[in-house]
Amino acid sequence: MMGPRSDLPLSDNPAVRILPWIVALMVFLATLTLAGGLLVGTMANQWSQGLSGTLTVQVGPLKNESLAELDARVIQATRAILKTPGVKSATAIPLRDIAAMLEPWLGGEANVKGLPLPRLIDVALGPDIDLEALAQRIRKATPGAEIDNHQYWRDHLITFLRSLEIVAAIMVLLIAITTATIVVFATRSGLAVHREVIEVLHLIGAPDAYIAGQFQRHAQRLGLIGGGAGGVLGLATLLGLHSPAEEYNNAS
Repeated sequence: MMGPRSDLPLSDNPAVRILPWIVALMVFLATLTLAGGLLVGTMANQWSQGLSGTLTVQVGPLKNESLAELDARVIQATRAILKTPGVKSATAIPLRDIAAMLEPWLGGEANVKGLPLPRLIDVALGPDIDLEALAQRIRKATPGAEIDNHQYWRDHLITFLRSLEIVAAIMVLLIAITTATIVVFATRSGLAVHREVIEVLHLIGAPDAYIAGQFQRHAQRLGLIGGGAGGVLGLATLLGLHSPAEEYNNAS
């Protein structure tokens, strides 16, 4: 089936010929930006949910305290935490796991037993927990123990990620506005280039709606070509980045 007949040589305009390439680039950038914004939003939700309902208790070593005495105070603090209403679980993190967390800075051969490292207790909380009562109970039962509920840096991290989401949304909007502006200018350029042909069409009775439809169909076709190419390229890029990310996650 043949498409609508075109009485204007619109493809001869250099400004119009470059239009699909510009649209493809803009759609490609918008696809990557939108995907990045969605990824940041997913990360923010996962981190917020993963850190909510948990806290860490640090049991710092006292002066001239032996390793056995520090272990005893960790056990004492764990028992006090478990006796607090609203606590689901409390698990002391083994020293080898603490050493594994410090390995990037201290190296694999570091003797962590000789370092004055605080011991950590991972605590899972219920919805009706009284954090102030829990803190008082821990300090009373175990001197040198402090609570870190991750609230301060979690709030700042989530605020930062939400800001990145807003920036990504603004960038997508700006790309859309820029693309629309380029299409408008390309169309106006086509009107200027084919002004004499348009006047001839007016003289033989062609209405403005018919001439405008010529430009509209041509710009729509070029936009669809460029948008499709940019979208496919953007999706291909995301798929290409997804495979190495999956391999890295599986390896780690």
